[in-house]
Amino acid sequence: MKTLVVFYSRTGCTRKAAIDLAKLIEADVEELKERTNRHGLIGFLVAGFDALLGRPADLLPVVHKPETYDIVIVASPVWAFTLCPAMRAWLRREAANIRRVVFLCTQGGHGAERAMLHMRAIIGRDPLTTLVLHDRAIQTGDCAASLEACASEVLAYSAG
Repeated sequence: MKTLVVFYSRTGCTRKAAIDLAKLIEADVEELKERTNRHGLIGFLVAGFDALLGRPADLLPVVHKPETYDIVIVASPVWAFTLCPAMRAWLRREAANIRRVVFLCTQGGHGAERAMLHMRAIIGRDPLTTLVLHDRAIQTGDCAASLEACASEVLAYSAG
């Protein structure tokens, strides 16, 4: 079974978690890129407002087509207690093309549950499984067991 990990990362935490998970399950990887500059303090503040207001991002073209995969793992940071604009835009565009989905959220504080509710609402169905990782655990490597457990669940769904 083919699996795709799609992620957006502003600071690198979600990137690290998504790539580590993809390696564990030998999945293809797609990193979402925005046309908007989110760097620095101004980029951070605008990002938070865009997330709070539910604005989707203007994304650069992607390579992988989710409809060619059996499972798509969606990895997103939590911004302002909700879903980041880049993932919101990609999910809105690709929801109908995703067969089975897994949600992964990274957060510095709180809000993953709300972000996942938004993901579920956009996709229109429940994920196979979910995983929430804290940025500190990603940075220190303390999330390895959680990533391995998630990988095992995804592999079990792939086998079944």
